[in-house]
Amino acid sequence: MGLFIAAIKLLIGEAKKISWEEFWDALTGIPLIYLGIAALLIAMNYVLLTTYDLLALRYLRRSLPLRRVALVGFLGYAMGNNLGTLIAAAPLRFHFYSRWGLGPTQIVALLAFLGLTFWSGLWFLGGMVLVFHPVPLPPDVRLPIGTQTLGFVLLSLWVAYAFSCAFWHKPVPIGGLKLRSPDIGLMGLQTSVAAVDLTISATALYLVLPADTVVPFALVLAAYLVAIAVALVSQVPGGLGILELILLKLLTGTVGQTVLASVLVFRVMYYVLPMLFAIVLMVGHELWEGTQQMRAAKKRVTPPNAP
Repeated sequence: MGLFIAAIKLLIGEAKKISWEEFWDALTGIPLIYLGIAALLIAMNYVLLTTYDLLALRYLRRSLPLRRVALVGFLGYAMGNNLGTLIAAAPLRFHFYSRWGLGPTQIVALLAFLGLTFWSGLWFLGGMVLVFHPVPLPPDVRLPIGTQTLGFVLLSLWVAYAFSCAFWHKPVPIGGLKLRSPDIGLMGLQTSVAAVDLTISATALYLVLPADTVVPFALVLAAYLVAIAVALVSQVPGGLGILELILLKLLTGTVGQTVLASVLVFRVMYYVLPMLFAIVLMVGHELWEGTQQMRAAKKRVTPPNAP
């Protein structure tokens, strides 16, 4: 909570450096065609997120209808991206997957696999991007190591994970669980799906940047990956304030202060609108499920020959 408050205060301080006219011009200056393509990419991205759950079920050797996996995948990420894993994503998956026959231990293992899928993609993609395109940090953003060194660290983590998947097949006891590494083929799919996921969302951000700026996509991708990693480590729901602040700090030098308008547009498109749709979808689904259960119960208690 303290980090969230500090980020919001810093963000407000940065926002005061922009006049309302500059902010409004940046907000309305994004070409509609770019907004449309960004919206399409975000929709594709949320469809891709379903693959996280499909891979996790494959890891558990369980099978569920695609419509169910798609429902819980979309709801989990649309709500979790805004409210956090512990507050929204994990309870939602426990609610649905336990209803569909998975035990508590299996669901915990599934959640661990989902986390590893995301981080494997971040380690690989973030490492490759930062090694070959280090982010020039502003003076007031300090790291104990350079961003290129950070890239090598991320790649080392990915190599260690790949090595464990290829050669270490014994279960690892974590709490009351005994988790085994996925096979190397499944691990490769994990990395690929997460890397494509991150690239698509960074591309959507790139498209809503001010139209008159010229900035390399690799820089935007690197800044986005750093921001996402910091937001996740901070455990602030949705990285609210932190994501905006990090992107603002890293991109101001090339895009300018009006990058804040673009980041807010991205926040609404990628986080807020999917969450609103998810709320409507979840309420509708629960009402439909309740109606089906009532009909089934009525059939059980009504005699066959009743009028």
